[in-house]
Amino acid sequence: MKLRIARTTKALVLKAAAAGVLAACGAASAQDDLRGFQLDGGYQLFLQGREAPGSQLYLSRTAGAFLVIADDLPSPVLVSLRNQAIYKVQLLKISPAGEDTLDLLPGALFGTPAPFRQTSARGVEFTVDDVRAQLRRRPSLAGEATLEVLYDHEPGYRRSANAYETDAAVVAELAELGAGVEVRVVFGTWCHVCERFMPRGLKVHEELQESPLRFSYYGMGDDDPWSDAEVKRLDVKELPTAIVYRDGKEIGRYAGGPGWTRPEVSLRNILRENP
Repeated sequence: MKLRIARTTKALVLKAAAAGVLAACGAASAQDDLRGFQLDGGYQLFLQGREAPGSQLYLSRTAGAFLVIADDLPSPVLVSLRNQAIYKVQLLKISPAGEDTLDLLPGALFGTPAPFRQTSARGVEFTVDDVRAQLRRRPSLAGEATLEVLYDHEPGYRRSANAYETDAAVVAELAELGAGVEVRVVFGTWCHVCERFMPRGLKVHEELQESPLRFSYYGMGDDDPWSDAEVKRLDVKELPTAIVYRDGKEIGRYAGGPGWTRPEVSLRNILRENP
């Protein structure tokens, strides 16, 4: 069973682990405000010990719950972190509510709630009609990446990118100045500063795809990321870091929240100063 929601972009990824979401949500009844479920790239669904391809996981901080949709589940499932229980969900009671966002209509939950078990890997395990399911934390994106790989791994980056309004005049200037320029971006999908600011740079990249200016991306993984050979080679000290090259020679870089607040302006200033 699949529920496909028509969309042009993907929703905000919410990076909280199950324990963190639980702590933030407090106690509430199962039929509380079950709205604002947004597509979440931070977890993977496993059924009977195998990853479930095509599954869709949504997370709502308002509801304090995950909504799990997969072909091989007998019904969609609500995993309520507030109540430490799972509930079956009527498919026809799931309503699109905006960009990759779902609401549950009144009466959506049915059947007897069942407990779940929180795992040491910051995930949860539960059983639905003899189908054993796990939500596991997805490994951070590591190594070389493209714009589309980033958006696929972190759905929220695309939604946040769409919400950012670039300075059109600055972007047009970048297109004029971009011959021979490459921007090498080092980031971590585990990095909250990257989560907040990097989508702005991705929006700039999108708007410059027809220009000669080129972007490349390198993700720092979960295991001792600051010891990564590429990170050391590039002498990266802060995330996200954009290193700007003209004809293969570094001419500047911008990093962290201040550098990425208006990334198109930061990049334009470097190119102006280094014609």
